[in-house]
Amino acid sequence: MAKIKRKINKHLPLIVLVVVAGIGFYWLRARSGVPKVSVINPQYREITKTISASGYTGVTDGFTVRAGITGTIKKVNYKSGDKIKAGDVILEFDLAPLKANMDTSYASYLSSRAELESYDQKIKAAQASVSIRERERDEVWRKYMGDRSESVKQEYKNTEALYQTALSNLKSLEDAKEAVEKASIAGYSNYYSALLNYQNGTVKAPADGFLALANIYNGSYVSVGQELFAVTGKEKLIFKAEIDEADVSHVRVGMRTKVTLDSYPGEVFEGEISSLDSKVITLPNGSTAVMADISFDTSKIMPIVGFSGSADIEIEKSEKVLSLPPEAFFEEFGKDYVYVINQNIVDKREVQKGFEGDEYIGVLSGLSEDDLVIEDPTGLTLKNGQKVKL
Repeated sequence: MAKIKRKINKHLPLIVLVVVAGIGFYWLRARSGVPKVSVINPQYREITKTISASGYTGVTDGFTVRAGITGTIKKVNYKSGDKIKAGDVILEFDLAPLKANMDTSYASYLSSRAELESYDQKIKAAQASVSIRERERDEVWRKYMGDRSESVKQEYKNTEALYQTALSNLKSLEDAKEAVEKASIAGYSNYYSALLNYQNGTVKAPADGFLALANIYNGSYVSVGQELFAVTGKEKLIFKAEIDEADVSHVRVGMRTKVTLDSYPGEVFEGEISSLDSKVITLPNGSTAVMADISFDTSKIMPIVGFSGSADIEIEKSEKVLSLPPEAFFEEFGKDYVYVINQNIVDKREVQKGFEGDEYIGVLSGLSEDDLVIEDPTGLTLKNGQKVKL
């Protein structure tokens, strides 16, 4: 017995160490089996739903000037950023060919007018001839009624032929005059078009402001409709948003927006849609869009055309409702659930979703403000009644 006691005493420290290690192992194992979760409370808040559209700063209608003619720019009198006034001549086309075309078309028009006037005199003479031939024929006809001789009959045939020839000549002259009249009208139209082209060869500023030239310079060849320049200023600046064709049915004039610009990181500019274009355009990447003009707060930015950015357009908004972020929800067999924690115990709770916004989803039933909800159960394997730690 004494021998056994001595052996126990000898190995006692080792036995204690083994027991303590075993208890620690089982304690750590038990602790490691309790998952740690992050929780949030549902809150009452306004929920908004938006669509995003990229775009750039531009100017309101009437302040973008496009080429009214096709031709070569001879001289650009200002540079981008210059302060200009309404009526300043910003650029001039090469006027020489425009003037030559105007002079040629005017000369052609005058020629057609002169020819038209000459036909008036010819037609008067032809009408007089018809009248004379008609009287001659009628006189012979009366004569023939009293004398049915062959010679009088032949005389009547001759006067009738002369009368018909006079009528034919008159008709030919009237047809020719009509053709000359049409040519004269076309000639005047050509002249007027050439005159407008000549007048459009000098391009003036439509308003006071700062000049934003397009990619043009002395010697540039431009086509009708091509943008020449814009007149910008803080009161004229807008954001031109490219609304995806699939989203445009949700967008209305007056909707609130938040504009961000790459040149002003961290800044958000409040605005609203002021107009929607009436046609679909194809963007360089091949997608289709409708342009929307957004009036926004420009007090803090430089009035520069072409700043790129994006606009978040508020298309729908709820009143204050109880809500959670989307990642708090999960679905099973067509029903929506969240995990609620009550005294560190998991309660799998069925809920009814409401309005779904960009950042939050409304909860119509199943939760209250006091509930603690697991923020994101993704990747967690949880069971109803399971213990967790916060």
